[in-house]
Amino acid sequence: MRIAVVSQIRPGSSLAHAINVIKTAGGFARLGHHVTLYTLACEAEHPADLYHEPDLRWVAAPALDAANLDECFGRWAANAIAADAPDLVYARNFVAPLFLAERGIPVVVETHAHVGAINSLLDRTLHATHSSDALRAIITIAPILRDHYIARGGRSDRIHVVPDGVDIDLFTTPQPAPWPTGAIRAVYAGHLFDYKGIPTILDAAALMPHVRFEMVGGLPGDIERARQRVAERLLPNVAMHGHVPHARVPAFVQHADVLLLPPSAREASRDWTSPVKLGEYLATGVPIACSSIPALTRVLREPLVRFCTPDDASSLADAIERSLLESPDDPARHARIAHARTLSYAARAGAILNAATSTKALAA
Repeated sequence: MRIAVVSQIRPGSSLAHAINVIKTAGGFARLGHHVTLYTLACEAEHPADLYHEPDLRWVAAPALDAANLDECFGRWAANAIAADAPDLVYARNFVAPLFLAERGIPVVVETHAHVGAINSLLDRTLHATHSSDALRAIITIAPILRDHYIARGGRSDRIHVVPDGVDIDLFTTPQPAPWPTGAIRAVYAGHLFDYKGIPTILDAAALMPHVRFEMVGGLPGDIERARQRVAERLLPNVAMHGHVPHARVPAFVQHADVLLLPPSAREASRDWTSPVKLGEYLATGVPIACSSIPALTRVLREPLVRFCTPDDASSLADAIERSLLESPDDPARHARIAHARTLSYAARAGAILNAATSTKALAA
């Protein structure tokens, strides 16, 4: 099958939705499909190398009107994709698939739009599930979002929950350690937004001077803010590694003694988040200290992770200590890897294709 993947992302981005789009495209390719990505122009010379996705074809948009980028990109992508006449379009975008569905080209749209988000294009897409046979399915990451989209006007049999995935080969292939052996290391890999639990991690680091806290990732402004906090609090056991390409992340998480997943309960996304880092963490087999927010307690159980109270540094420190007690041959390590395999991007792509092909025609 010839599949077009369209998203208004700039390859080279470390944002979760960019990784999710590109790796889901890679999942289609792993299933044997011919996949072409339609995106904004790439800032990197070889974007496939950044994401460990050598089998994707890339088509970059020309210079577009920045003042009306959504509409311009969507129209450009729709025209380019229609000219290529794919068998199916997978879109993390609203404008292009609406145009393509009007032309009768089968489309699947993925959205993680928040509950209550004001978005007229989302509403148009949801209502199109009742009027267009070409709009085969809407994909989202959590039941609460699916229920919201149905209440907002979407057709229930066309809205499907598919969790975020993980590149199993990338995260299970052993990588050399990025640091010397000897220290106990708690590793966080991801963005450094406060709602990801970064203040709680720094508070826990202050309580655990015997543990090295390795922080990997972040946008430039967030990295600088975190470094300032570390310096102000005199935390010599916290190291900031900054942004690394996605393909280099495995080296950091594979060589952790415990991995940190402490999102805040103060953010609305506590009810629906599906962190990309969760599958990546699980694939290593390394113990995970994890916030007991609803989105995570719904899909995880101890000892797959060790839960802690969100926004509570003492509780996170306790979860880290409990994780460090796990032996290298504990069955939980194998259970994590087995669970990660169910989240592979090939499995994710297969679920999306199943959703697209299970759609019933609209009543005449």
